[in-house]
Formats: sequence, structure tokens, C-alpha cells
Amino acid sequence: MRVIAGELKGRRLKHPKGDRIRPTEDRIKENVFNLLFGPFDGAKVLDLFAGTGHIGIEFLSRGAEMCWFCDNHPQSIRLIRDNLRETGYNGKSQVFQMSYDLCLKRAAEEEITFDYIYIDPPYKHREFYDRAATWIGEHGLLDTGGRIIFEAPDTYSFSAFDHLILTRKKTYGKKIIWIYESCD
Repeated sequence: MRVIAGELKGRRLKHPKGDRIRPTEDRIKENVFNLLFGPFDGAKVLDLFAGTGHIGIEFLSRGAEMCWFCDNHPQSIRLIRDNLRETGYNGKSQVFQMSYDLCLKRAAEEEITFDYIYIDPPYKHREFYDRAATWIGEHGLLDTGGRIIFEAPDTYSFSAFDHLILTRKKTYGKKIIWIYESCD
């Protein structure tokens, strides 16, 4: 696992032992960022279900202003903190060990909005995608023109969301990347 582009291009990141955390492969990560086009300068990012934090770190390497990392597992939080320390991005980051719904609620309470929200929950919790996207729209957490990115197994499909337009859908082996844009 490495940073694909930006100021830390090529930097190796810590990754988990075992299979509890399922990091996005480098080739998929690279393609996701190609689909998003950028530029990412000044972007505010939420890496929900962050795992190792490498998606948010990729955004920061490409110029994002700040990133919130959220995961509820202690091993993930340790990996995220270690990777932020190694990359020097602690000052641009906030790390939250809590459930995704509490993290979204906190963002709403603090009136934080995001340009990019990456959603990649454990695949056994398909309902988290719909719940998170609906909550984000109902509470205005996505900036105008902002994007939500779902990384999901190829067996999933998603219905339309009132506040989002599906702009891209791309299959990579057994995974599909869904990119929705704010239509507010």
C-alpha cells in the first residue's frame, strides 16, 4: 500500500495483518482519483470507515486542506494515527474512534461540510451506504458540487438518492466504484 500521487508519491503506508481490514488496492485507488479528476487543492474530506486512512492520506497528498478519519475499531485507529504520524499530516487531520452515524452527527453539530466523502463500510453492512448517504443529504454535509464515493462489492446496487446524482459507476473485478455528486 502506497501513496499514488502528490507530494508524498510513492510513500509506503502501514497496513494491517490479517483480513479484518480490507484496504482499497492501489490500482483501484489510482483509478478512483482518475475518475474524480481533481484538483483537490483546499478540499475538505471525510474518510468514513477509514480502516488504515490511506484514502484520506491520498487526498491530503494531492492537496486537500483537511481530512476527518472515522472508524470504530481500535486497530484501525492505531493504523490511521501511525500513518498520519509517518506522513506528517496530523495537523491537517482529525481522527475519530466512533460509529459512522456519530461522526456524521458531530460534523452536523460543528457545521462542517465536505467536498468529498468516501464510504467503504464492512461489506456485511450493506445498509450503511444508504443510511450514510441519506443522512449526509438530509443534514447538508456535502458542499455544492461535492461528491460521495462508494466502494462496494459488485453484487450491490443502489437506488436513487433525492440529493445526489450518479455521475460515474465503474467496475474493477469484484468491486464497483459509485460516484455521486451533490445536486443542491
